[in-house]
Amino acid sequence: MPVKTLLLAVAMALGLPLLTGSALAQDRWAAIVPNHENSSTVVWATSQDQAKRLAIDACKHVSDTCASRPASTNGMNNYFAIMCCTKPNEGCAVGVATSKSKALKEVKSTFSDAGFSNCSLKSYIKAGTGRKS
Repeated sequence: MPVKTLLLAVAMALGLPLLTGSALAQDRWAAIVPNHENSSTVVWATSQDQAKRLAIDACKHVSDTCASRPASTNGMNNYFAIMCCTKPNEGCAVGVATSKSKALKEVKSTFSDAGFSNCSLKSYIKAGTGRKS
């Protein structure tokens, strides 16, 4: 008997409600707040607001240099690109997109539009796993 069929039979025997399709799917949001030490981690939650709040708290636990705005996504295959700049003052930001190059382009645009320079890429992080690359 296939595992899926066995699980269905057990659920029915126990009188458990059967969930299908979108009822089984739950939103998952990833968020991060960058810092100068590049020590922030990705956090996950079931809502965007909750993920952003958790990301702010997580950054504050490891750094005093947290950026003011978290970046978030519900695309677990997306990448975060973390960049920090030093002119006209120190600041870090995150771009998020479906590829590393698109995320980098986004964060570069954020800084150039704001007049920042002397920037360096700190890391790429996969939204769904939190792994740096």
